[in-house]
Amino acid sequence: MSIVFDSVDIKGLRVVHFEQLLSYLERREYDSWYYGNRKQFEKRHEEIKEWLCKIIEYARSEGVIIPIRRKEGKK
Repeated sequence: MSIVFDSVDIKGLRVVHFEQLLSYLERREYDSWYYGNRKQFEKRHEEIKEWLCKIIEYARSEGVIIPIRRKEGKK
Protein backbone atom coordinates (compact mmCIF):
# COMPACT_ATOMS: atom_id res chain seq x y z
CA MET A 1 0.00 0.00 0.00
CA SER A 2 1.32 3.44 -0.86
CA ILE A 3 0.20 6.87 0.21
CA VAL A 4 0.55 9.81 -2.15
CA PHE A 5 0.48 13.40 -1.00
CA ASP A 6 -0.73 15.55 -3.85
CA SER A 7 -1.71 18.51 -1.70
CA VAL A 8 -1.15 19.67 1.83
CA ASP A 9 -3.72 21.85 3.58
CA ILE A 10 -2.08 25.01 4.93
CA LYS A 11 -5.30 26.81 5.78
CA GLY A 12 -4.91 28.86 8.91
CA LEU A 13 -1.14 29.09 8.63
CA ARG A 14 0.53 32.43 8.02
CA VAL A 15 3.92 33.47 6.72
CA VAL A 16 5.17 33.69 10.31
CA HIS A 17 4.53 29.95 10.74
CA PHE A 18 6.86 29.21 7.84
CA GLU A 19 9.39 31.78 9.05
CA GLN A 20 9.40 30.06 12.44
CA LEU A 21 10.19 26.73 10.78
CA LEU A 22 12.96 28.43 8.83
CA SER A 23 14.41 29.78 12.09
CA TYR A 24 14.57 26.19 13.39
CA LEU A 25 16.53 25.18 10.30
CA GLU A 26 18.87 28.13 10.72
CA ARG A 27 19.43 27.32 14.39
CA ARG A 28 20.37 23.77 13.39
CA GLU A 29 22.96 25.28 11.04
CA TYR A 30 24.34 27.38 13.91
CA ASP A 31 24.52 24.38 16.27
CA SER A 32 25.85 22.16 13.45
CA TRP A 33 24.24 18.96 14.69
CA TYR A 34 23.08 16.15 12.45
CA TYR A 35 22.15 12.50 12.67
CA GLY A 36 22.85 9.54 10.42
CA ASN A 37 24.95 10.04 7.34
CA ARG A 38 26.10 13.68 7.39
CA LYS A 39 26.20 14.10 3.61
CA GLN A 40 22.65 12.79 3.22
CA PHE A 41 21.41 14.81 6.20
CA GLU A 42 22.88 18.05 4.81
CA LYS A 43 21.35 17.34 1.39
CA ARG A 44 17.89 16.85 2.94
CA HIS A 45 18.38 19.92 5.10
CA GLU A 46 19.16 22.10 2.07
CA GLU A 47 16.19 20.68 0.13
CA ILE A 48 13.83 21.43 3.01
CA LYS A 49 15.27 24.92 3.42
CA GLU A 50 14.93 25.65 -0.31
CA TRP A 51 11.32 24.38 -0.29
CA LEU A 52 10.46 26.49 2.75
CA CYS A 53 12.05 29.64 1.29
CA LYS A 54 9.97 29.17 -1.88
CA ILE A 55 6.80 28.88 0.23
CA ILE A 56 7.67 32.08 2.12
CA GLU A 57 8.48 33.96 -1.07
CA TYR A 58 5.22 32.87 -2.69
CA ALA A 59 3.14 33.56 0.44
CA ARG A 60 4.50 37.12 0.52
CA SER A 61 3.54 37.69 -3.14
CA GLU A 62 0.93 40.29 -3.91
CA GLY A 63 -2.57 38.86 -4.08
CA VAL A 64 -1.73 35.59 -2.30
CA ILE A 65 -4.08 34.85 0.58
CA ILE A 66 -3.96 31.73 2.72
CA PRO A 67 -7.57 30.93 3.69
CA ILE A 68 -8.58 30.89 7.33
CA ARG A 69 -9.08 27.44 8.77
CA ARG A 70 -12.68 27.00 9.82
CA LYS A 71 -13.51 25.05 12.94
CA GLU A 72 -15.32 21.79 12.34
CA GLY A 73 -19.05 22.18 12.15
CA LYS A 74 -18.90 25.81 11.02
CA LYS A 75 -19.49 26.94 7.46
